[in-house]
Amino acid sequence: MTATHRQLRPTGTLTAGEMLAEVRFGIPATSRSQVSRRRLLDTLSATDEVPLVLVSGPAGSGKTTLVSEWVRRSPDTNTGWVTFEDGETAFWAHVLESLRRLGLGVPLVRGGESDDLLAGRKNVLATAAVLVESNVRWTLVLDGYELTSLPLAREIDLLLRHTAGHLRLVLVGRVDPVLPLYRYRLTGDLAEVRCADLAFTDVEAARLLSRLGVTLPADSVHELNRLVRGWAAGLVFAARALALAPSPEKAVGTVLEQTGDIDEYLVGEVLDVQSREMREFLLATSVTDVVVPGLVEELLGAQAVPLLSAAARANVFIEPVPHEAGAYRYYPFFRDLLRVRLAYEAPESAKQLHRRAARWFRNQGAVEQWVQHLVRVGGWEDLCQQLVDDRLVGRLLLEGSTGVLRRSVEDLPGDVTSAEACLVRAATALSAGDRAGCMKELGRARNCASAHDEGAAPFQTALVDALRACGSDEAATADALTEKAERSLLAGLGAGAPGTAGSSAELRALVRFARGVALLRSGRLGDACDALSQAASAGAVESYPYFRARCLGYLAVAQVLQGELSEASRAAAQALVAAAGGGPAVGGAVEKAHVAMAQVAVEQHDAATARQHLAYVDAPALLPPDPVYCALVAGVRAGVEQMGGDTETAAARLRTAAEDLSPGDPWLSELLRASAARIAVATGRPRLALDDLEALADLGPCTVVVAAAAHAELRDDDAVSALLATGPDAEVPLHARIARLLVEALQADRSSSTLRARALLDQALRLAAPEGLRRPFRESGPALERLLTDNADLLLQHRWLTDPTALGAEAAPPRHVVASQAPLGEPQAVLVETLTPKELEVLGHLEELLTTEEIAAQMFVSVNTVRTHVRSVLRKLGVNRRNAAVRRARELGLVSA
Repeated sequence: MTATHRQLRPTGTLTAGEMLAEVRFGIPATSRSQVSRRRLLDTLSATDEVPLVLVSGPAGSGKTTLVSEWVRRSPDTNTGWVTFEDGETAFWAHVLESLRRLGLGVPLVRGGESDDLLAGRKNVLATAAVLVESNVRWTLVLDGYELTSLPLAREIDLLLRHTAGHLRLVLVGRVDPVLPLYRYRLTGDLAEVRCADLAFTDVEAARLLSRLGVTLPADSVHELNRLVRGWAAGLVFAARALALAPSPEKAVGTVLEQTGDIDEYLVGEVLDVQSREMREFLLATSVTDVVVPGLVEELLGAQAVPLLSAAARANVFIEPVPHEAGAYRYYPFFRDLLRVRLAYEAPESAKQLHRRAARWFRNQGAVEQWVQHLVRVGGWEDLCQQLVDDRLVGRLLLEGSTGVLRRSVEDLPGDVTSAEACLVRAATALSAGDRAGCMKELGRARNCASAHDEGAAPFQTALVDALRACGSDEAATADALTEKAERSLLAGLGAGAPGTAGSSAELRALVRFARGVALLRSGRLGDACDALSQAASAGAVESYPYFRARCLGYLAVAQVLQGELSEASRAAAQALVAAAGGGPAVGGAVEKAHVAMAQVAVEQHDAATARQHLAYVDAPALLPPDPVYCALVAGVRAGVEQMGGDTETAAARLRTAAEDLSPGDPWLSELLRASAARIAVATGRPRLALDDLEALADLGPCTVVVAAAAHAELRDDDAVSALLATGPDAEVPLHARIARLLVEALQADRSSSTLRARALLDQALRLAAPEGLRRPFRESGPALERLLTDNADLLLQHRWLTDPTALGAEAAPPRHVVASQAPLGEPQAVLVETLTPKELEVLGHLEELLTTEEIAAQMFVSVNTVRTHVRSVLRKLGVNRRNAAVRRARELGLVSA
């Protein structure tokens, strides 16, 4: 801000020369709206022993006003003032004239005002001698002289070094002088008031606004001051605009856009006073939010790099970026002005600059920045091509509907019809839940793609299709497409482009997620848990809580169906934590976590807890409906109704839900019908249970056990024996394994094998105890209930079955033993069986989270051989899925922790 000059006498009594001298050598007067800033005045007042004071800041920052107030308040009368005009080169003539006006007999300097640059060493030393001989400390304020001449700077430095503290020079300017400031700092001979110091505080801003007739609440003052970054002129111009606004408080957010005074001031006082080279530099580098030397070289060439530090010294509303060495950024209001001027003066150049910036940021791996630069110039074809080439379609999906990439490409025009553009639109549609739109764009992408395309597009197309299919197509189709995507991805990532390791890891996590969901819908729970666990724990997804919450939500569902209740509860809790940090949309992760927790409560026969979690499930509906989620919700509701004694309603709900499911989800339908059949068995209606199971084309491992239980209630021993003829697979869900043991116990009891029946019953209780799995015993049917009653002493040993408070560590078997799965004569526990070398090798690969196919490739064996080894490992370790096997092996020291 430029202060006005004091008029010592009425204008009419001054000659023209005297008026010019008053402007040149008079101390500027303060304005009526001036705000006294005590913190800065105190800083200047503490400079009595300092030979050099630098007050440096951009135009309009209040430099002159501050220093003039300080000089006027000072009791020291030995102060001279020189005001220089813009672009003025004469120096010594005015400086020495100011000293003569103070009464000092300094020498005259040869030369006129227009060409006077140097005084010469003799004259400088003579001037220094006069100052020293006066035995008085003098202060000289030089306002507006931009010291850029090194020879002149050397003469000024010579003067200061030879005045022995008798001269304090105060330089007030926009550009840092080329004096050796580092040396003055080192010796403590320099005091500085810079741009950051000159910025108005909120309190000072409020006082200035009040002086200008504008009163605002504290939060509005803070917002306005944030927008102008404490810039004095900006506050003044904003105050003038706000004074005319009907509601100043509401106008604060847009006031800088509404007043043209600020732009005119910036153009006239900052931009147009720069050299042509610096002006071009400012306009060109305004296209980016952060300016660094490498980017400057990309935009303007290596010769322009020194201008970055020059711009910082020139105080053109540019500041260092905290914690980023060598990086600068323009004040937002100045950056916006520069961008507008660039677009107006050189629109084609602006486009080229944005493309150069995009290229540089892409090479640096700064995805958001290069994407935004291409969006600004409508470079959609290049943008989509580069997104696909850099394998960033996966990141677009991981970020979800609120991600930066999604927001950047949501305006992708429909007339951009390349295969890459269609693929990007397909991924965008899928992230918004629009599976139909996704399928349409995938079709267009395939139509546009070359038949011989071996780039990054094919496997990313397969991935997007797999993610779409895993939640909507028939289970068999989803299984096939996700398996195809996995193969395509492995092949496509074989020869990755440099710098795409991170995006490749993201694609792997996505394909494991899609595979896990498809496996879950097919009923392959162990494999589903492995795939979803790998997706959730991948390091590439740590920055995407949106996606991690979805993985964990599905994982919790798979684990609870597998009977791993404690693991399911842990995964569900982690899903809720991740969802809390994932923004407003987490793709149903919250609902899946709560429905998994509700199912845990049902399995543990805890109706109150199940109802609490169901309250969250009733919140927002999932669009489009998820078959797994819908089936599990129906099962949980039926379980709560069953625990409340309303078995008819529960069974009817399960049958209806099974009929509502698409024929493409046979396993989920089987799951619901099996649950309805278990209710029929539990209520003493085994024939109704068999009727429910007749609707199924084939009986899986879980429904076979339900059918066997129904036949056991009917005392059809031959049918029971036939159904149980095949031994249980180690990966059969825990509740089915327990139910099988209970049926076998009933059969043994009926054949008078009392000890065997008791051993089987004890084995079932021991298997269920660690998870608190009460439901199989509660649904066991009248005959099994009698068997349990006949073994009351076993129930006393397993009080957790009837007393929820008794479930604890004492109910679980010791960590170093597992319950035997073979029928035993007496209850007992056996040590883990010894693993063969091949099984240990497989276990090591399981620890590395390799898939079955990858293990087969590593060991040079068939996939079926690997599966046989895996089943044997699971059986010997007494677990029912791969991750649990690795944990168990670590506990036993079979693999390193």
